[in-house]
Amino acid sequence: MPHAILDACCFINLYATGDLRGFLSGTAWTWHIPTAALAESLYIRRPTDADEEHREQINAEPYIDAEFLSVATIDGKDETAAFVRLATELADGEAMALAIASVRGWTVATDDRKARRIAGGLAVPVVTTPELVQRWAKSSRMGRRKLRALLASIQSSARFAPGPNAPGHDWWMAAIRDDVSGA
Repeated sequence: MPHAILDACCFINLYATGDLRGFLSGTAWTWHIPTAALAESLYIRRPTDADEEHREQINAEPYIDAEFLSVATIDGKDETAAFVRLATELADGEAMALAIASVRGWTVATDDRKARRIAGGLAVPVVTTPELVQRWAKSSRMGRRKLRALLASIQSSARFAPGPNAPGHDWWMAAIRDDVSGA
């Protein structure tokens, strides 16, 4: 299986689905998360019965312990140099994910527009949350109701929706509306 590395925003979005195990085991990659991105992945928001929000702490340990996700660290002078260079332009999680992906030949999962642009300049393959969820839905033959619930959970708990020019925007909007012709 090819390797892919998640930055914090993608990890938080996928965690917010409530089915991270299903995602990590149901896609065509071996998944990694850099230590910096893991440190940046603190919580998601869950609505309560009283129309309030509850911050739910993110716990990646069960996924790491079950080997669905591995923690990646900077290794060697090439990754260190790439990280130092990228950290001047990006947050540490994105910089570390991109440094590792660029040296190891992995795909990087990020929704950060600047990180996607820089990845393109480094010839690092990029995949975004909408593209990941779309692939997952297709490969698992996910029903429309479950897909719509996952997208709604990402929007409410991770506060993410793709911008109008983001990859996968049109698919996401059609799927959240449950528009069969667009999904």
